[in-house]
Amino acid sequence: MAEPIKPIGDKKDDKPSMGNVVEGMHNTKRKIAKGFINNSGIFVGVFLVFVVIVVFTTDIQLSSFADWTKLGLAFFVLLFCSYSMYINFSDTGMRAGKESETYKKTLGEYDTIKKQIISDKQQGRLLEFCRHFIVEELQSTRHSIITDVGLDFKVYQEKYVGMSKKALKGISELTEPQRKAIIKANKVKPIRLTPEMIFKRGRGAGRRVPLGTNPTAKKGTAFAVKFVKISVTTLLTSIIVLDVVINPTWATFAACCLKLMPVILNGFTGYKMGYENIVYDTVNYMSDQIDLIHQFQQYVADYPTPECFTAPEKEGNSVVVTENMTAQNTAE
Repeated sequence: MAEPIKPIGDKKDDKPSMGNVVEGMHNTKRKIAKGFINNSGIFVGVFLVFVVIVVFTTDIQLSSFADWTKLGLAFFVLLFCSYSMYINFSDTGMRAGKESETYKKTLGEYDTIKKQIISDKQQGRLLEFCRHFIVEELQSTRHSIITDVGLDFKVYQEKYVGMSKKALKGISELTEPQRKAIIKANKVKPIRLTPEMIFKRGRGAGRRVPLGTNPTAKKGTAFAVKFVKISVTTLLTSIIVLDVVINPTWATFAACCLKLMPVILNGFTGYKMGYENIVYDTVNYMSDQIDLIHQFQQYVADYPTPECFTAPEKEGNSVVVTENMTAQNTAE
């Protein structure tokens, strides 16, 4: 019998093409490399633990150094391993945080709204919005201080902005709490807000700070504080039963476990810090940026015509509001 005619377009075999094979190999390599990078903190952590065990279960020969050198050697070994463990696992925690759905969702929302601002060519009005936001925030903060003591805010703006403490004492119509409130309100300075702060990814809790602490700066502070803490705890741990290190016994093993605990714990705290720096600090920071961009969009909708104003004075990178509300700078 003759073979049935195969329909046109059918493949003669199910073998994958060479291009698919190559692409599959590249994808596999990428997955392996990504997995190795994401888990590199674990590999390095295991190695650091091994180093500590070897050092503190081996007789360390010191040639002609004084006894304090033994303490110094133990101190710096523990310090290096503890701090390296902390930094290494913090990086692993940050990579894990960037893989979380919370971070990806917030990052996608931030990138989308930022691209929308750029596509609408509205970024040129960001400086104008920052100036408006600074003035509104300053007014709101001072308003809450003044109205708490029963003083009309308009009266404060007309009469008492920038007035010194000595001048206020001569006004009999004011009560003592009102004088203190006026002085406190006059001391309130404008916040710092620039277009770069809104359009640069980077929260931390802070009063009268629209974006809080930049997570990068917060991470650096955490590293510095942790270094000091580790230095103190390492010094104390190094002193404990230092004499039994020379003779490897069960006491040596117990002493090693005691010294090993801070190293392992620093790995966990480093991972926690890195993960929270992304999932909480960075996500909250970007959420605040998104809120400010929404306010900016509303501002553009409410005031479609760009405001003409003279360029504000600059103090570093901040925008300083030059109006009567900041007159206390020269009157205090």
